[in-house]
Parts: sequence; structure tokens; C-alpha cells
Amino acid sequence: MQLSSNNFFTPLINILYPKVCHHCGDSFSDGLSNILCRSCFDSIPVFEDPLCDHCGLPLPARAFEDAEQLRCRECGDKPYFLDQVRALGTYGGALRIIHHVFKFEGMESLKEEISDKLVEATPAFFLKQVEALVPVPLSPVRKRERGYNPSELLAIEVSRRTGIPVQFSLDKIKSTVPQMSLTREERFKNPKGAYQVKRDEMVPAKVLLIDDVFTTGSTLEECARVLKKSGAQWVGALVFGRTARY
Repeated sequence: MQLSSNNFFTPLINILYPKVCHHCGDSFSDGLSNILCRSCFDSIPVFEDPLCDHCGLPLPARAFEDAEQLRCRECGDKPYFLDQVRALGTYGGALRIIHHVFKFEGMESLKEEISDKLVEATPAFFLKQVEALVPVPLSPVRKRERGYNPSELLAIEVSRRTGIPVQFSLDKIKSTVPQMSLTREERFKNPKGAYQVKRDEMVPAKVLLIDDVFTTGSTLEECARVLKKSGAQWVGALVFGRTARY
């Protein structure tokens, strides 16, 4: 059997320049690129039911057994356009590391690993009712700068694993300040009027927004608002990470 030069030099390269996990600090050979070892990625804590319907954060077990609506104290019983959220886990630790390099450092190839984990952790009943996956769009300028939209990549990969079609129903028509640079109050106001449904777009009755991280939920809430204005009856969201409370 003839070995390629890549196969020949790979063990030597791993010895001279070992991959070091950015989370646990151990060297590794099996993992996600040269960023995270397989053990740290596989052990990312995943949210388990019961969850707040609106924001996706875990609720105390059996604390809401007789409640008609599962809501955390902060979300309360206020009316929202966004009907339900599922997140893989808390935005921290290994999840935050892998998200950062995926979104900000051009490692778009990680979309497959992230989507596998996201779909695996999402209950079948939550996806069963969905008619279309709608990624949260970037502004044209931001998409050109980054070269890709992480939410679009995740939506396409989730579609491949579930069979739910992707529908690019939304446009971002107003540039907004990056949410991470704003206060809580500013984040709620920032996305107002920034999104619209494309002209002549037929919006299905049950739509699932796809985004990378849920912080205050203001972006997803605004997207849900314009989708419902265009005919959607139920709008949920599936995200990779959920930030902790302020």
C-alpha cells in the first residue's frame, strides 16, 4: 500500500506541534480542528426539560407541573411574538469557544459538528410541527465582511439532518450595532425595524428561526413579529447557545 505524503507527515507534525485543547489544556489528536478535544466537545452540558417556552432556560424540575404555560419568572405571562425556544446549552465554556471560532474566526467547517449536536439534543416533537427553517439574516455589508452567515450555514445543515426545508424569508434592511457592545436596555431596542419579509414571500404557518446565540431574545422577537405579520401562526427558534441571565 502506498502512503501519501500527508499521511506520512501527519504523525510527525502532531508530535512537533501538538494540538492543545482551548478548554481543558490537554493535547489531543481527535477533536474539532485544533481548537477543542473530542472529550470537551462531547461533554458540553445540554439543557433538559422543563424549559421556559419563551427564552429556553431550564426550569426547576416539577415546579411547573400544573402550569398551562411554562415560563420563567423573568419572561412571566407577557405576550410575545416568539412562541418557543430550544437551545443546546449555556453560552460558556467549551460551547462558547467553539461558537467563537465558528462565527468570528472563519472556521465555517465546524457547521457540521455543531449541527449534529444541535439536532441530536432537540426533541423530535419540537421539530415535527415545523414547515420551514428560516435563518436570521445578516446585513449585506456584514455578510460580505465575514464571508458567510453562521445562521444560514446552521439552517442548511439542520435541514439536511431533518428534511425540513430552508426558506430564506427574511432580509435585514437596517444595519444594527453588534449586540455584544450594548447594554441590556439598548439590546431590546437595537433590532426594531431591522428585518422584513421578502416581497411576495409566502410564509408557512409554522416556522422555526435558526440563530447561533440567544441573549435577550430581542432579535428573534423582532423576526417573529414580522413573520407573524406576514401570515405565520407559530414561530419558534432553535439556537446553539443561550446566555445566562444578566
